[in-house]
Amino acid sequence: MSDMECTKKKTTAKNTREVTNLTPEEQHDDKTRAGVSETWEQIWADGLEPGQRFDARGPAPILKHLLDTNALPKGRALVPGCGRAYAPLEFARHGYQTLGVDLAHTAVKAAQEFVDSVEDKPKEGLLELRAANFFELEGQFDVIYDYTFLCALHPNAREKWAAQMHKLLAPQGELVTLIFPIVEKEGGPPYAMSMDLVKSLLEPLGFTATTLEMLPDDMCHRGREERTALGRWVKK
Repeated sequence: MSDMECTKKKTTAKNTREVTNLTPEEQHDDKTRAGVSETWEQIWADGLEPGQRFDARGPAPILKHLLDTNALPKGRALVPGCGRAYAPLEFARHGYQTLGVDLAHTAVKAAQEFVDSVEDKPKEGLLELRAANFFELEGQFDVIYDYTFLCALHPNAREKWAAQMHKLLAPQGELVTLIFPIVEKEGGPPYAMSMDLVKSLLEPLGFTATTLEMLPDDMCHRGREERTALGRWVKK
């Protein structure tokens, strides 16, 4: 057996284990792909507070830096898996026509309550929060921002994620991926990420990385230092 065949066999076996040996919490991914997720709904319905679990209390420092320095294309922005809407709010404050989506209706409710509570609101009409399935979205966006969205999806959905990103990104647009968590672990969510993994998903579809590197500590959320990378992607 060749080295390539051996590697492929090991990878297939590993993926089979990941799919068949899911914990009850992990099994929500099948429902996620179908547009329903009792697990995420319950997490938010139980009263997820800022700073708990995956809630980071605010937008990532690197996102604020990219927006403050006008480093990203202008126009329409999409944030899938937006949670409490820290990132969509930041895009809208910088003048983007922004759509934040989350599968959980309870998350969108919490996001709207948060947006309504802040003093520094964006101009009216710039921010829309919607309970929706990312894989069913239509239209095109000049910037798409993925942070802790890919890592929440079951590995079986990764190629579908990449294809949908390609479909939704405008020809001159940019896909921004904050790749987290970069760790060695089995199972999820969150599932372990790596720069090579994201590269292997996007490059076959014609994406090119203009930036792909680990983030300095001051550009990461506290507690996520040395585990977060930045990928900036354009379509050929």
